[in-house]
Amino acid sequence: MSSLFALLALSGLATAQSPAPPLTLVSPGARQPLESIEAEGRRLVPLRALASLFQLDLRDDTATGTLALRSGEQEVLLTAGERLVSVDGRLVSLGSSPRQIGGRWWVPLDFINRALSAIADRRLEVRPRSGLVLIGEVDVPRVAARYRPRARTGRLSVETTPGTAHRIIEEPGRLRIRFEADAIDVVRLSPARGEIVRSIEVDADLPGLTVELGPAFDSFRVTQPTAAGGEARLVLDLLSADAAASAGTAGGAARPGAERASAGTRPARPAGPAARARPGASPAPRPGDAPRPGGDSPDAEALPDFAAAPTIRTIVVDAGHGGTDEGAHGPDGTLEKNVTLGVARRLRAALEARLGARVILTRTGDTVVPIDERASIANNNKADLFISLHANSSRSVTRRGAEVFYLSIDEYGAEAREVAEREAPLLSVVGGGAREIDIVEWEMAQARHVDRSARLAELVEDELRQRVPMSPRAIQQAPFRVLVGANMPAVLVEMGFISNPDQERQLTAASFQNEVVDAVIAAVLRFRDYLERLPSMPDDDEAVGDAATGMGDAPASQASGQS
Repeated sequence: MSSLFALLALSGLATAQSPAPPLTLVSPGARQPLESIEAEGRRLVPLRALASLFQLDLRDDTATGTLALRSGEQEVLLTAGERLVSVDGRLVSLGSSPRQIGGRWWVPLDFINRALSAIADRRLEVRPRSGLVLIGEVDVPRVAARYRPRARTGRLSVETTPGTAHRIIEEPGRLRIRFEADAIDVVRLSPARGEIVRSIEVDADLPGLTVELGPAFDSFRVTQPTAAGGEARLVLDLLSADAAASAGTAGGAARPGAERASAGTRPARPAGPAARARPGASPAPRPGDAPRPGGDSPDAEALPDFAAAPTIRTIVVDAGHGGTDEGAHGPDGTLEKNVTLGVARRLRAALEARLGARVILTRTGDTVVPIDERASIANNNKADLFISLHANSSRSVTRRGAEVFYLSIDEYGAEAREVAEREAPLLSVVGGGAREIDIVEWEMAQARHVDRSARLAELVEDELRQRVPMSPRAIQQAPFRVLVGANMPAVLVEMGFISNPDQERQLTAASFQNEVVDAVIAAVLRFRDYLERLPSMPDDDEAVGDAATGMGDAPASQASGQS
């Protein structure tokens, strides 16, 4: 395999395009970079490098502008400027078209999954967030790391899917978590804060994580719960000298210089959340109009079974804008309010059919719904999720790509963080159970859900990235008013830039809208599985406001005032 990777040494990057960080090709026992560039929000890779790697015959017909990629009797046909490619006679749509740049052919990253995998002699998988291309049977777990500082301690929670054996090594000034894997796919890495931890970085050479310790660090304690549902969680409590003294040696704190191995076995790979759609109860009758805030709703849910594991029963889908609030306008006159309502209707039908969930739209027609009333509809119907749909706009007609947002509470100050961190009161109810009752001010409602909203946003972004063009800043935090009052996990999805002529046409196409719907449903299924695993996991005291890898600031342009 090493000789094949040597063929990937390429030069002459097209100067007209933006260079992008190299991808990493991961095969059993080997890793090697693969050149890539960025063009119109899409990452492209050199076609000839892929042909060399998999020993495929690449033929370029300059006269017709077509290429043929062959492996024995199997063939992939590509045409310059065309997103549709033929894979053994079957048409497959790519995220963007193949193009010739600087005398070399480049293809979008999804060409590997959607076309090349059909004729390659090895299993292929692309992990776009981490820039990994997996070749053959390799172990590459997804890793999500969260860190939360406290007054005298810090807690680092590391989830791996599937559960993976690891070793914790303490060196002077740092802790290293090494996984028994070919590589790791880091889907979340929260920033370090406080005096106990200086930074948390990905170390591809381990592979694993390196935790640079701060001046207040004294020792650490490890909790390793049993893996559940194909996922395992490692919790490291990092202690200052005062906290370690209070805990005592009986608490199991490791002194500096310790090394711990966790030789747990890897659970069998799960079939994937999207493949485990369960039959649910028939959805409640669809409301003709959304209920008014504060009023009784004919769709109000019966008192739930408080002993049951958390799940997703009711989802509110918010079609942005409406009525006299038209939202953003496309160059050809497409209105954001019409796009969002069309997608919302498709999403409602699909969620009801595939999940058996009760789905409520904040508007079912071309009507004005005030911003705060949208969250009230979700709260009054005891919704488990709130998803707000929008189309972005910019003065630059070249900007493109979907973006996913969750609420930033920084604008609401220390009070919001206190609400986010405190425990909710538990009140007794009929039948001897207990129910969590949230009594918080309107602008504090979302604060306690920000961390789960961040998880939902990550999943929506990950699923969208596999189907539609994404913005370079694909996942962000912003103080959107429509999310502030939602008393449940809530995200806002900008499906694309309606100000871009190409994306305006995409946003009105049924095929594109269905891709968005499929992405949201897949994300909801994954989020439901995540919620249902929580009771078997220890309280990880998740940090509110931790930023996922690559999150930026609030969007530079929002033409829609209701977002």
